[in-house]
Amino acid sequence: MSWVDRLMAAVGERPRGLAVDWSAIESRMGTTLPSDYKEFCEVFGGGYFSEFLNVYGCAGEADSELVNTYEENWQIAEEDESGRNYYLPHGLFRPKRQAGLLQWGASIGGDEFAWLADPSVSPDSWPVLARDDAQYAQRFEMSMSEFVYRMVADASFGGFGGFGATGEAPYFEPSS
Repeated sequence: MSWVDRLMAAVGERPRGLAVDWSAIESRMGTTLPSDYKEFCEVFGGGYFSEFLNVYGCAGEADSELVNTYEENWQIAEEDESGRNYYLPHGLFRPKRQAGLLQWGASIGGDEFAWLADPSVSPDSWPVLARDDAQYAQRFEMSMSEFVYRMVADASFGGFGGFGATGEAPYFEPSS
């Protein structure tokens, strides 16, 4: 059972079966994206888990909140030095050129969730990096969907930013 399947079962969702144009999205990004993220988007689209964790998904076709956020983050970084410094020490990911952060989600409390993306390794091996608004960061050697599952459904997982599974039934609210 995949982590996306486990997450779907934990929140009581059925697959939405979205048709996502991955070639258009990955062409726009300049990189291949992790396979579990693609599976997640086709099943969930995008939205909030337990009113806390927003995963940047796809509404279908070539519409991608992930790509929009990536482009916005680069615009912020290019505007001034404080924008560039915000992403230190890792910097922002540049496909085929530079390892760095590739943000895939955020919390309502200002935490950011990203892959520590590296163009020299398979996207399926990119770890998750969670950062709070004070830029404290913690690395998790797991896929995005495993991280989301553990955050909302695994009470033994330590969580991040004061949030983790509470023992209450997690739920999902689609953004589209």
